[in-house]
Amino acid sequence: MSVTLWFFTVTGVIRFKDGYRVLDNLVPHYLGAQAGKYRRFLHARLNPQGRLLGVKGPRGAGKTTLVLQLLQESGLASAEALYVTVDHPRVNAMRLYDIAEAFAKIGGKLLVIDEIHKQNEFAVDLKAVYDSLPLRVIFTGSSALHLDQAKVDLSRRAVVHTLPCLSLREDVGLETGLKFAVLDIVTLVQKHAAISSEIVQRLADRRILRLYLDYLACGAYPFYREGVADYPMKLIEVVRQMIDSDLTVIYKIGTDHLNKLNRILELICRSPPLELKVTKLAGAAGINIRTLYAYLGYLEKGSPVRSVASHKSLGKPDKLYFDHPNLFTVLCDHPQDGTIRETFAAAMLGNAGHRLHYPARGDFLVDERYLFEVGGKGRGGGQISGVADSFVLRDNEEYGVGNKIPLWLLGFLY
Repeated sequence: MSVTLWFFTVTGVIRFKDGYRVLDNLVPHYLGAQAGKYRRFLHARLNPQGRLLGVKGPRGAGKTTLVLQLLQESGLASAEALYVTVDHPRVNAMRLYDIAEAFAKIGGKLLVIDEIHKQNEFAVDLKAVYDSLPLRVIFTGSSALHLDQAKVDLSRRAVVHTLPCLSLREDVGLETGLKFAVLDIVTLVQKHAAISSEIVQRLADRRILRLYLDYLACGAYPFYREGVADYPMKLIEVVRQMIDSDLTVIYKIGTDHLNKLNRILELICRSPPLELKVTKLAGAAGINIRTLYAYLGYLEKGSPVRSVASHKSLGKPDKLYFDHPNLFTVLCDHPQDGTIRETFAAAMLGNAGHRLHYPARGDFLVDERYLFEVGGKGRGGGQISGVADSFVLRDNEEYGVGNKIPLWLLGFLY
């Protein structure tokens, strides 16, 4: 049976049929709309020449834009670079290997596959492409994508990176056009007073606290720049797709259990992190404890939720946060200021690759070394007084002094 299918390339469209025809100079509107000049921090860390490169992350974080930028920068002719999205029903109806094989036969060199987690048996096809076809492959997928759970071993073949939501540093750069260096944690705690002062002076009348507050409400996902008024509805749709589409496909969750996942998110809205007892949460969601742990794991891997475990032998349940403060804007009626502060701190530290625990004193123990207490303006830090490498993260403060670090500065860690 002959199959006719159209796929976007950098400057044209390839039509797969008996003779494999190439039509040039048909630039896809999608590429022009999405691939802007701004480069996310992950862009510089990728090796686009690798044989099998993956980018996973939450919906709306900019994965598609990133891989389209790599496509544009590949230097390949239009017939040598191909972009397909598994979201398209006609693509989803085919095996990825069949698409790759047909593309390789007409001289294809680079295949970009978007939303790969929506294709059944994608790992089997990726392995077959890697082992038998002369193609480089770049693919994107949900945060919940785990190649080590696949039926075939891709660990020695695929290099997979994670693209989180925008950092405050990136958002400030988009809003002002200014470039700021990424801070490492050691430099931040040692030189925060000088660094915060320099950033405030560079921003001049673009006040950092104003930018920070705007970021908490609607700065985490790049699509906010398409219109702040539409941002809440778009973000709600992102969450809905994460749960109703991504998690159900990857973890085979029945549609009759989707309300349980939404119920868990509702409970996170209503309770401070440490008040979310496992038995209470399971009972309120109408599921047993074993299922609750499974669902919390799904939500964390899929991005809506972030957990922070207790340190060593405290024997306490994990703290549960949303992945990012923006989610409070669309999911909660009356979020607590303290929870929003801690959520921001956990997001910036976690997305920068730091290991987080909550200790007996303070709010976060970072990399088994730095102890942080999070509070509002004027917070004194009595909980952590006398502890080495301990710092207070103060909200609503422009400048750092002593061991008091402005909370917003964590947003410059990635």
